[in-house]
Amino acid sequence: MKLISIIKKNFKLLLRAKASAFTVLVGPLLIVLLVGLAFSGKTSYELSIGYYAPTYNNLTDDFIEGLEQSYYYIQEFKNEQSCVKKIEEGIIHTCIIFPKDFEIRNEQRNELRFLVDYSRMNLVYKVIESVSDILEIESKELSYSLTQVLLSKINITVHDLDEDIVFVSDLNPRLNLLMADLQKANTNTEAMRFDLEEVSVASLNTRFSALNKTITEIQNKGLELINESMDYIEIIKDDAGWDENETAELEEDFNELKNETLELYNATPEKIQSVVSAITKLSSSLDELESDLNKSKQLKEDTMEKLASAKDNLSSLQTSLSDLKNALEKSRNNLKSISITRAETIVSPVNTKIEPVISETSKLTFTFPFLLVLVIMFVALLLSSTIIIFEKNSKAFFRSFITPTRPEFFVLTTFLTSFIVIILQTIIILGLANYYLQVPLFKNALSTVLVLLATTTFFIVLGMAVGYLFSTQEGAIMTSIVLGAVFMFLSNLVVPLESLAPAFSKIIKYNPYVISSELLRKSLLFKIETSETWMLILILLGAALIILLLILLFQGVMRKKRIRQPLDMLENMLLHPEKAAAKIPTKEGVSRAGNLKLLLKKVSDMTQAEFEENVNLRQNKVTEWAKSMGKKKLASKIKRTLSKNEIMKLLVEEIKKEEKKERKTKKKHED
Repeated sequence: MKLISIIKKNFKLLLRAKASAFTVLVGPLLIVLLVGLAFSGKTSYELSIGYYAPTYNNLTDDFIEGLEQSYYYIQEFKNEQSCVKKIEEGIIHTCIIFPKDFEIRNEQRNELRFLVDYSRMNLVYKVIESVSDILEIESKELSYSLTQVLLSKINITVHDLDEDIVFVSDLNPRLNLLMADLQKANTNTEAMRFDLEEVSVASLNTRFSALNKTITEIQNKGLELINESMDYIEIIKDDAGWDENETAELEEDFNELKNETLELYNATPEKIQSVVSAITKLSSSLDELESDLNKSKQLKEDTMEKLASAKDNLSSLQTSLSDLKNALEKSRNNLKSISITRAETIVSPVNTKIEPVISETSKLTFTFPFLLVLVIMFVALLLSSTIIIFEKNSKAFFRSFITPTRPEFFVLTTFLTSFIVIILQTIIILGLANYYLQVPLFKNALSTVLVLLATTTFFIVLGMAVGYLFSTQEGAIMTSIVLGAVFMFLSNLVVPLESLAPAFSKIIKYNPYVISSELLRKSLLFKIETSETWMLILILLGAALIILLLILLFQGVMRKKRIRQPLDMLENMLLHPEKAAAKIPTKEGVSRAGNLKLLLKKVSDMTQAEFEENVNLRQNKVTEWAKSMGKKKLASKIKRTLSKNEIMKLLVEEIKKEEKKERKTKKKHED
């Protein structure tokens, strides 16, 4: 019963400040609504792309046409400077600068320049990725065309190589025949003889002279023989008794033989001379023939050398043709060994297909876990710290302080009050998310509930610690906002942890917001098992328990201090009245107005922290000082306000009244 009563009191205390209550209770719902409206649209980006081309050709036109076919806004600029200026003004997101003489050539390296604004960290990489995808499509089409031409040339080359190999193969038998003919010609040439035995014409002449002498001697001997025969015939004629006729016939025969012999003798020298002349001519011809034969012999040697050289060259040619054939076959085999002959496969050997592990809907579906934990974190920090500050500054604080209720009970009620509010807000947000975003809340309900309970518990306890550490609402709110901002900025929501230094990233991964948001993301989107979340949930609950124990320890110390302060003050006022009076800013011999001015100066010189320490819902030392001066009405007015300016205004008005009274009194005494 007491628990419910205190929780009701906390709600009344919270709802008493209408603006704070609206901000804490309704603000998170409005934030989720606005974020949902912002992210519920299409997932694409409305990008504006500018371009500048110094010269235009078919290649430039193809790329520009590819950009214009996208769903982005495309704008042309006359120069690079105007395009850069539009980026700086935020009118366009990127500018593409085409190179001059944008053509595909071996000696030219074409480079498209992207001008982007890296200060827009949340958008610049998306811009680069989107525009690069568009230009990559055009580059692939161009690469496909060039690759297709290259493949066609390769196919033609393979066909020509096949024909060349056949032609070279046909040459080899012909070369073999030619080699055989050369070998035969070489053999025939070697068989040729161009040597001529030496013929001596002088020897022939000598022999003919000797022959002429011999013939002369034969003639002489023949004539002698004929004459002797004639003599013997005369002798025999007488002895044999030949008649005259027989003897005359025989003599006539011998005379005829003699005449023939003489004729033959006379004709023989001429014939011998003609033979000698013929031999002389023959000798001259033989000399010419010998000269020609010597020339032919030299030609034979030259021919044999050339035949040998031709044979060697032909053999070398055969070897070269064989090597050429092998090289052609190797080139053909290398070209035929290219297994990838499709231009699409060469241009894009690996096609990337991005498949999300969860169904891709709107961006809010993916950011919802981070957003929900962010709302829980800020609401828990602000709400729990605000309730405690309201409790400290309430008029019923002293009554609650002196009631026979343990301080742990108030801590528990504050926790339950914040827990109820945040759970109700979370239920409303989850209901809207389930209805509008189709977030699967009930497929992994146990893990989701455990993560939300652990997250809510930790941040409520942390906010309570902030509330107990600070005595002013402003300080508690600022600290809560700073804590929430630190947790948020050191998380995956703003900067991926993988982009930080490894040592720093290992520490940040234990950031409560990182732990909670990652657990909720995995639970809602990936349906992580409960057994996989226990360790991190225990870390959150363990940290919350440690903070809670520190709160209770701090409460115990502060309770003893609060009890001791009034006793010390009472003891000083009773035992040492002069010390107590010394704390009041008054001076003996000084008028009331003067003492009020001293009080005004003291209040004016106070810092805001000192003023809030002396003037709050629990105590108002300025009121006590005013009472000590006998200004009960002034003290009553000061008690009704906690504003420093209002108190100073009341003191100034009171000083004017006192100065007016003092002038009247002084004037009266002078009269």
